[in-house]
Amino acid sequence: MKQKITFLAVALILCGSILQAQTPAGLVAITPSGVEITSVSGENISTNNKRMVTVGNKLFFSAKTSDSGEELWMSDGTLSGTKMVKDIVAGANGSNPQWLCAVGNKCFFSATTATEGSELWVSDGTEAGTVLIKDIYSGSSSSTPINITAFGDKVLFFAMDEISELIPVVDNTIPEKWLWISDGTDAGTINIGETPTKETGYDGDKGKIIVTKDQSKAFFIGYSSSYNETLWITDGTKTGTKPIKDINPKPFTGWASTSPAAIDWMTLVGNKLVFRAETVSEVTGNSALGLNGDIGSEIWVSDGTASGTNWIGVDYAVGMSGATPFATGFAATLPLNDNLLLFRANDGVHGVEATVMDLSKPFVALTNPKMVQDYNNWNFPAAAQPSWPQGWRTVYNGFVYFQANGWISGPVSAPAKHGTAQSLTRIDVSSGDIAMIDSVSACTQWTPDNYTIFSPQPNADNCQFFTKVGDLLYFTAQDAANNNELWYMDASAYPKKYCDFTDNGTPHSLRMLNDKLYFIANSTKTLYQVGVNTGVSNIKLTDINIYPNPVSDVLNIKSDKSIKNMDLYDTQGRLVLHTNGNQKTINLSVINLGIYFLKISLTSGETSIEKIVKN
Repeated sequence: MKQKITFLAVALILCGSILQAQTPAGLVAITPSGVEITSVSGENISTNNKRMVTVGNKLFFSAKTSDSGEELWMSDGTLSGTKMVKDIVAGANGSNPQWLCAVGNKCFFSATTATEGSELWVSDGTEAGTVLIKDIYSGSSSSTPINITAFGDKVLFFAMDEISELIPVVDNTIPEKWLWISDGTDAGTINIGETPTKETGYDGDKGKIIVTKDQSKAFFIGYSSSYNETLWITDGTKTGTKPIKDINPKPFTGWASTSPAAIDWMTLVGNKLVFRAETVSEVTGNSALGLNGDIGSEIWVSDGTASGTNWIGVDYAVGMSGATPFATGFAATLPLNDNLLLFRANDGVHGVEATVMDLSKPFVALTNPKMVQDYNNWNFPAAAQPSWPQGWRTVYNGFVYFQANGWISGPVSAPAKHGTAQSLTRIDVSSGDIAMIDSVSACTQWTPDNYTIFSPQPNADNCQFFTKVGDLLYFTAQDAANNNELWYMDASAYPKKYCDFTDNGTPHSLRMLNDKLYFIANSTKTLYQVGVNTGVSNIKLTDINIYPNPVSDVLNIKSDKSIKNMDLYDTQGRLVLHTNGNQKTINLSVINLGIYFLKISLTSGETSIEKIVKN
């Protein structure tokens, strides 16, 4: 149930300061009053050019006030340590910071001024150390840097200058952005690739730059008159920036000799790049496949060399739709280790489902890659509806959690089962072996009581942004229409709501800093810290010991000092339990599962607040 915190005393106890009434208990508002964060939701580097990034032990983001406009801000995780870095454009207009990128203890970004236009900047978190690196397109014209990406102690990015505007590669009527590198100095900011990148895409990769693990090379999508759109590589030098291979050698009528590769969803797995690309008869050499050997968009792997860049040899999306080969739909990737890749794909039979592939093993039809499970098969024949799995970001206690369309047993609309919409799902990946990786069971049936967050089914939970902090897994989800809030899971694997804003909170940009979780709520445009900042003296661990934590029934309290009383609050700031005197145990068996805050008051006047997890 949504509600405002009505007891100011509880808010003071939990946060150590007076918070805005709309701040739920268990959260600390980090941005000062009057500051509106402009960093937006979206985890893909190419679709979110206003990201919040972690730089060392600070968070950098864009925010605005009525006086300063939109500028670069940073936070050390405290209210007093959250401030504007520099008022780059004095007054209310702002510099519109974009493409924030962490390199060591510095943040590279683009900013716009009236005199230089949109150009590359860098900041060390101080006003004096926040400077324009280079006016790439001299004067007030903009180079408009995009996809700023860390490359060792430098950054790679695409930008426009006078030359790329005047002599574009693809279309002589459309100015282009070419590849640049910068070490943070004017002299060290140079053009290294006379090629544009893709600024549109099926799923939004839009010119993503993928850097190898050893930071020695980077893959990207580039164009040339010989190979059209294909896969490129760079070592950070002009001579080392080149196309790897003509991926689609089918003849092309137009500006290039061959056809575009239509590359998307580039993902680094170990030292290799996995991506999808148009796969034609000139590559397959098998006229029995697809349409006279053309099999559409399929899975490719590259080690950065021409000989090591190849279609995997398996037509994963078998079949045709009329005169068009099925496309695999390879997307939503999550590397599990240096060989295993989890993604979604269409095998041509079951729709788009969770799929796993092992780069260290031979590629064999139906075995590697393989579909994990046909989640969305209720009330349909074999050519079922797709489940569209998405949102996976990390492995937690041997499982990958995500959202997918599926089915569940129940009495709602069909006698045996019905659809769940986008609901919480998980896959057991603890074995690390492709042959053993499988879903626990169909869609949300992994809990004993067929648990779904948004009931009654079928309703979408919309779980996403799974982020592991300590022994908890945080994510966002809704349990009612337009009520997307912060949730978490512990070892019990039951989803629990952490907090509930007065309005639809819509948390995003979940980030870990100094072992704590921070996020932005879209409803309030505010940065929050998860956990209690007491503002009072904490008791040393040698003086007090609370165990077990997490706890299922009896909580033990051991202290060398005299306890006056103890108060247990839930995450809504409500008093759940009160004890008087020097009690050694508290029976918590009757309270609900979830996160609580135990305030311990000693007779000496010392006070401590401890987070308690009940499972």
